[in-house]
Amino acid sequence: MTDKEYAKEIVQTIYTQLGSSRFTTMTGAKLSYNINNKNQPVLQCKLPADIKIRNNINLVLITYNIGLDLYEYTFINTRKDTENQIIKQINDVYAEDLIPLFEQETGLYCYL
Repeated sequence: MTDKEYAKEIVQTIYTQLGSSRFTTMTGAKLSYNINNKNQPVLQCKLPADIKIRNNINLVLITYNIGLDLYEYTFINTRKDTENQIIKQINDVYAEDLIPLFEQETGLYCYL
């Protein structure tokens, strides 16, 4: 299995843990993925500009740390100047905390 195939599989698991299609329906997020410079899979959630989101967050990165089997959240406002784009970063997130932390930081619900 190549790195890209493995990353796609991990990102699909993250998407399932967030609630799959219910998550994208409720948040309006456009999803993509990549592999960061540490060779870790990253799910990118680009949030719509036409809804009110806490701290004007418009991009959420969820990185899977393979060695620790934990996640890292990065909440970003890409509309700000380049120095202060990261609103908040949360390390060592367990799978069961993905939804509550997303809802807490963005103010958006992942499902009804």
